[in-house]
Amino acid sequence: MNVGQQRIGLSRRGFLVGTGGALLAFAAACSSSDGDGSGNGSEPSGPVIAHKYGETQVPTDPQRIVSVGYNDQDTILALGGPLAGTFDWYGDYPYGVWPWAQDLLGDAQPEIVGTASTNIDFEKVAAIAPDLVVGTYSGLTQAQYDKLSAIAPTVAQPADFADYGVPWQDQTRILGDALGKKDKAAELVSSVETQFDDVRAANPAFAGKTVLVGALKGPGQFGVYGPEDPKVRFFTELGFVNPPVTEQITGNFAEISTEQLSLANVDLLVWYAGGGYGDKLRAELDKTPIYQELDVVKAGRTITLEDAAAEAMAWSTVLSLPYALNEIPPRVAPLLA
Repeated sequence: MNVGQQRIGLSRRGFLVGTGGALLAFAAACSSSDGDGSGNGSEPSGPVIAHKYGETQVPTDPQRIVSVGYNDQDTILALGGPLAGTFDWYGDYPYGVWPWAQDLLGDAQPEIVGTASTNIDFEKVAAIAPDLVVGTYSGLTQAQYDKLSAIAPTVAQPADFADYGVPWQDQTRILGDALGKKDKAAELVSSVETQFDDVRAANPAFAGKTVLVGALKGPGQFGVYGPEDPKVRFFTELGFVNPPVTEQITGNFAEISTEQLSLANVDLLVWYAGGGYGDKLRAELDKTPIYQELDVVKAGRTITLEDAAAEAMAWSTVLSLPYALNEIPPRVAPLLA
């Protein structure tokens, strides 16, 4: 799936695999916005939310929210927001909502307004007549933002992080502010942070250990995730630290050559193989002699994450993280004993 190019030239998942006049005319007819994303139409004015492309004044108590972010639907549902449209990142689950969030849908049947392979369908967004569009965990371009904000007030990804790099805490607070649910957002963040605290306290061996999270990009091609990627943050929030090679990555993912695999000599080497890539990853590693010679491999301090827990870590939302925290640390702890 092509999730949009990062500064380092790879999609957010890193390997997983003409809407002009007519759209804008329709958007003007069905939107409460004045076309600049400020929400100064007939809807009551709500808070002003800063993001990568400026500031957006959102309506008070939005009732038709469309998510064009890859995982924003989780946080919207956790906050009790009315989800009218959503983006189907991957997984083939109903309405693009994974099992950890399905119960919160209730009777809602949000329209799919885009997928990772087709990107955003602006006409579908406009047809929903949303009063708010959000995409905090996204790589929205200026052109995409302009089209969306012509339909309804739009909150894009924050400016302070790489695209697809907003921390789950910031995402929750931003959407809490936008939905008028600041107190609920604070409660959600506090609850998950407490779970991280508990896991750290139960696993003091994690503290200060270096970790590298890698993935298969293609045949004979590997890559490592940068410090702003949610999968890396998951481990650093557990007490692990980034080695220098990770700190040098300015986006989410950077390809490394086979020869550079020596950079993977850390205390813990994690391979992310979601989306059914586990067998392909193992086949490539088995035929890469330099990998077999790494100290971390010889010591048995490697782990491949490829199941639902891996996906919960990759999503890194207030709904998915509790599952990842319950499943992954018990698998890692024996490797560092």
